[in-house]
Order: sequence, then structure tokens, then C-alpha cells
Amino acid sequence: MSESISLPFTGEYNPQPMTTNFEDFLNTNYGVIGRTVSTKFEPNTSSEFQFWLSKINFRGNDNSETENKIAPIEIGNIVAAYSDQNDEITFGIVTEMRSYSDVESFIADYLSHDFGDATIEVPTDISEVIVVTCAVMRNVSLKTKPVGRSRVYFPSILGIQFAYGIVDEHGNIIYKGASIPFGVFENGDNTVAPISVDEDFLLGPESAHLNVSGISGLASKTSAIEFVIKSVLTHSRKRIAVVMFNVKSKDLLYIDQPNLELEGEEWSMRAYETLQIPAQPFENSRFFAPTDPTNRPNGTKSLRELPTTNFEWDLQMIAHQIPSLFDSIDWDDRMEGVWFVIQDEIDRGTFITYAQMLTWIDNQINQATNRQQQLIRGGHTATWNKMRFHLHRIPRSYEGLIATAGQGRDIPWNELTSGNVFVIDIQKLNDRGQRLVFGRSISTLSRKLENNELALDSVIVFVDELNKFAPSGGSSSPLKARLIDITARGRGLGLILFGAEQFASSVDKEIVENSSTYLYGRTETNELRSPNFSAFSDEVKTKLTMLPQGQLLIKFAKFPQPIFLKFPFPPCLPGDKYPTNNE
Repeated sequence: MSESISLPFTGEYNPQPMTTNFEDFLNTNYGVIGRTVSTKFEPNTSSEFQFWLSKINFRGNDNSETENKIAPIEIGNIVAAYSDQNDEITFGIVTEMRSYSDVESFIADYLSHDFGDATIEVPTDISEVIVVTCAVMRNVSLKTKPVGRSRVYFPSILGIQFAYGIVDEHGNIIYKGASIPFGVFENGDNTVAPISVDEDFLLGPESAHLNVSGISGLASKTSAIEFVIKSVLTHSRKRIAVVMFNVKSKDLLYIDQPNLELEGEEWSMRAYETLQIPAQPFENSRFFAPTDPTNRPNGTKSLRELPTTNFEWDLQMIAHQIPSLFDSIDWDDRMEGVWFVIQDEIDRGTFITYAQMLTWIDNQINQATNRQQQLIRGGHTATWNKMRFHLHRIPRSYEGLIATAGQGRDIPWNELTSGNVFVIDIQKLNDRGQRLVFGRSISTLSRKLENNELALDSVIVFVDELNKFAPSGGSSSPLKARLIDITARGRGLGLILFGAEQFASSVDKEIVENSSTYLYGRTETNELRSPNFSAFSDEVKTKLTMLPQGQLLIKFAKFPQPIFLKFPFPPCLPGDKYPTNNE
């Protein structure tokens, strides 16, 4: 994230004063910015209202005064319609803006400018008005009804947080779980309001999971999730641990190091202070990577230049995952029958290591060949030969992961305690290897949480490029089925998925739709045509194509409407900023 934000903060994070005064919901200092209107052909409804912008003299939060101008309003701003009877306030989010004039045609306007002289001022007898359309968010009476004749204001901090259901009319937080800050909302009048989500809907049990999408390098997906995880570990009332999978470059390999850019970025430091989050790296973090076969016994296949612990799995550790290592075209009922025989021998303790298993299979085939037998314990010798070929191939395909001889070394899951962060570096593995590590880790964590083997309420699993592990479409795999099950029922176990990808449409529909919280960064136009964005107006979609780094659109299960948020620099060092030995 490279773009800084210079606007000042106003107000505090936890609004406490009791209020029954409607004007406490409004920025009355700024003044009335327009009036609602309901016409014969474009009436207001219970879900939408319109207003026109007036030219006013207004005073900003910095006490500077502007004369005879319309308010600087844009898509995503929040406004408050205060009824003329002073008995109701309805909050809305700006979804569309249109400019009207009494010019009958383009040719008429061309002619009025002396046959196309663009330097001539617009004639004073031409009337123009900007009409703003808003989606209804919430009203003070909590009734569903159209907006009547009302003055329109920018809301106060209390009004903004009330509109999103964060606080009640008295300014008290109404979440059942802890409030987890996600960033700040900046309105058209420069009012900045902290925005938080309910941990019971982010981490369970009510709902769970987070999905982040956006263009690579421009959407700040990793930075946003690092900030959110820091916020969760700071504010959650639950016992939380985090497991991150580093799938590309050095993104997550230095989260234990301070972000030097953050120290000199005043807005970000103020944001951390206001949101009550320490601007510090993940100090309780450990790093793991597969063994480097060329640098045994302690070398790892990792780009991290600081200490990293290796892991390598022996036959006993991966026996139940071996069927998932085969391509679907190579796995059928006959192969499954042969594997059941081999699996039974593993369970009996006939052999211990992977190499011993291969030797045992070779002996079975050789004995059958010498006796001129076509069947080996119910399976055809051709099927046994096919099984042998693939089992010989697997250690080469998963180099550094599978120990063919000797005892393996697992990731010490039992040492994962509250506040810990485990980073599993798999970026040097091929796609097969990455799926094996991710899938086995998910299965292990699920089992341990289900059996209460970990002193934790929840484990957050963060993985980028989620489309690699659960792609959209009709294809199926054990890992994809497991991820679908986690997003559907994982909150009951406490296994929470934080996933990121460039395109939400590239991830299985059930996984995306089962997430309670979405973050959208800058997004390509073609992606915006997918069903994932069908609920957004054309103007909101247009804004998504131009979002600067450090700004995201958040859609949360309990929010009545999506909201554009800004978040600070991440608290830890981006991987590509760590000085290498060559620098």
C-alpha cells in the first residue's frame, strides 16, 4: 500500500454519551446539503430515496468556510434525511448521481455557445440540478416506510455507526461479540468514523469466514488481511490462533519484523491509535517450510533468510492422504481395491517407511510374475503395476515433503496456542505439493479442534490464491469438498477460513457465498460482470475499478449496505521489503 491519507480524524472509537436528541445523529455544523424529492415518475420507496443537492454556505470540520457551493458528495457517502416534522431520520448510502438541466438537446446547447465556442460561459438562464439516489440503510424508528419531505444532512459519527447497526440510538455498541475494527469510513464532509464487525459473525458461532478479492498488486489484499488479523488478535474475546500459508514469493515471510514505512506514515499511526490496535509486528509467530533435500537435516525450501523450521512427512503421517495425491483419471474402483490391501498392511504394521512399502509391493508383483498369476489378493497384476508406478512417482512429485526412509517431522500443531501465528511456507512447492500441505493441515486442525486437543476457541486459516485449492466449476476433489464443508459448518468447530484471490468468480460459489464478510479491492471490469457483483449499482462498480490502494469495499452479514473503508499500512514488514544478502 503506497497511497497515504492526510485527512484528520474526528471523534472517538467508542461513542458513549446517552442521547435522545435527533440532532446528535447529524453534522448540523455543516448545514443542510439538499432536500428529498419524490416525483410522479420517480417516487421514493421503502428501499430507496432521492434528493437534490443545494448550493449552500457551509463550514467544514477544520472551520474553513465555503460559499455558494454544493456539498462534495460522491458514490459511497452516507447521508441522513431528517423529516420536516422532526420525528424521523433515515440514513442512506449514495448509489447514483445524475445531473439534470432544462437544455432540450445537445444541439441546442451547442448553438447557445455561439455555434460551438467552448470558451463561452453557460448562459445564466439555464437551470441545472444534481439528483442523488440513495439506498436506505436504517431509520431511527426502525420502521419500513418511504422517506417523506426531509432536509438532508451529512451524519455525525454516531449517525454513521447507527446507520450500520454498530451502535444503538444511545451510542452503545450492540454487538453480542467483541467489536473487531476493520478500518475507518471517510464521509464527504471529512467526518471519519471507525467501522467494526461483530466477532460472532466473523469467527462464529453465528456466522464466519472472510473472503478478499481484487487485482494483484493493486488491491492490497495481503496488507488488508494482515491488518484484520492484527485487529482480531487485539480485540477478540476468544482464544484465537492463526495459521497462514505463504503461497507466493515472500509475502508473509517477515510478519515478525516491523514495517519501517508505517513509522513515518502519520495517518496510519493515528488510525492504529484510534482503533486501539498496537502498530507492532506479529511477535508470537513461527515459520515452517518443507525440508530441502540438498541441505539436510535442517535446511528448508524457503526464501526466508531468518530462522525457519523444516517438516517432512513419513508414511504413517500421510497414509490417509495418498489417495488424494492421484489424478482423478488415474484413480478408479480397481485402484481403490488395491490401495485397500496396502492400507490394511500399513495399519497392521507390516512396514513402517515409504521405502519399505515400495519394497513390499515389488515383492508381491515379483512373486505373482514368477508363479504366472494374474491376480494378487483380488487385484489384477496390471493394476498393481499401475499402483507401483504412481507410488514410485509420488516422492519425486512431492520432493521435500515425503520421507522415504526414517522418521518424519511434523508441524508441531499441539504447540499452537492463543495469540500464536504459524506461517507455513509452500511457495517453492508445485501445485500438487501445495495442495497436499494445505489439505493435510486443514484435516489435522479440524480433527484436533473436534477432539478438543487444542486450548483454543478458533483457528483462523489464511491462504492466498484460494482458487488453486477450490476452483469454480464442476470439478471436484477431496480438498475442495473439505473446504466447502468448512465454510458451511466450520464455525461450529472453530475453524475459520480467511481466503484471498484475484477474482471471486474463480473460487467455488459455495465457499464464497458461505463467507459472512467480503472485502473487494480494485477489480477488473470483466470480473464485475460476474454474478458476485450483481447487487452493486453501475456507479459502485465503476468506483471499484478505480479504488486506490488502502481502500476496500466491505460487505458484512449485519451491515444493511456495503461500505467503502480505508485501512492503514500493515503492522508488519512486506516480504519484498526485507533486505537480502545481495542488497
